[in-house]
Amino acid sequence: MRLDFEFGEVLAFVTVAQTLNFRAAADRLHLSQPALSRRVEKLEAALDMRLLERTTRKVELTEAGRQFLNHAVVILEELELARASMVARASRAKQLVTVACVPSVANHVLPDILRLYAQTHPGVRIRIIDESAGKVLDAVMEGEADIGISFLGAQNAEVDFIPIRSEPYVLAVRRDHPLATAPAARWDNLEAERLIAVSLNSGNRILIENVLAGLPRRPTIHYEANHVAGALGLVSAGLGVAVLPALALANNAYPGLVGIPMRDPELSRTLGLVTRAGTRLSQPASALHDLILHKIGE
Repeated sequence: MRLDFEFGEVLAFVTVAQTLNFRAAADRLHLSQPALSRRVEKLEAALDMRLLERTTRKVELTEAGRQFLNHAVVILEELELARASMVARASRAKQLVTVACVPSVANHVLPDILRLYAQTHPGVRIRIIDESAGKVLDAVMEGEADIGISFLGAQNAEVDFIPIRSEPYVLAVRRDHPLATAPAARWDNLEAERLIAVSLNSGNRILIENVLAGLPRRPTIHYEANHVAGALGLVSAGLGVAVLPALALANNAYPGLVGIPMRDPELSRTLGLVTRAGTRLSQPASALHDLILHKIGE
């Protein structure tokens, strides 16, 4: 069903009906009197009935006008309730910030940042998506996350990528391992080790595979875990060693393990802040974005 009149025409009629004065109604709606008259006339034409009796001295409602006024007032009230509801909903949405980040950041960096953020934005709710680098990038591009923290996206035209930290990869070993006291570990050392790796779906694995592919003799991967935490659990159990980002061992999260810098070649990843290109962040999201940029970049 299509209505042949517009909201502005109904509002014009109701305002005239309430004031019974075209000049006063025009002033209230910030319209000229001719423009106001045209709106009322268009409404009457659409309804095919006269709603107002106008003379040079006064304005009165017709019987049809009185009946339509009752319905029109209800319509305007319902629209105002709908508008207020949508404004409130938008306001609540602006108080939710979604951050997608790789698990090592979610575990070792983000909690301290969110603790500081809560001091200045106590009413803002935070949703964290801790996933692989590829899924972090997807969450930002699809609008599921306001902010991403990852090492993928620098070459993607759909996102803005701000580099914030270069992070080396290390060899995670138990403290009783022969390499635990070594100043560095070479990639060709891995040939003699039981190597533990993260899944092929992981961005970390992609970077590591690029190095392994260039070795004269490729080490055998004996165990594979979906996430860094799983790989560290296997190392802790004494099942082997794993090449992982240094952040995975931050804050003494695994006191029984030590990270040995990898050499020949060195391998690192660049963590960055990722946002969807052309998107303007809400004030709460923008404040968190700036805090992350400052704290991780320190």
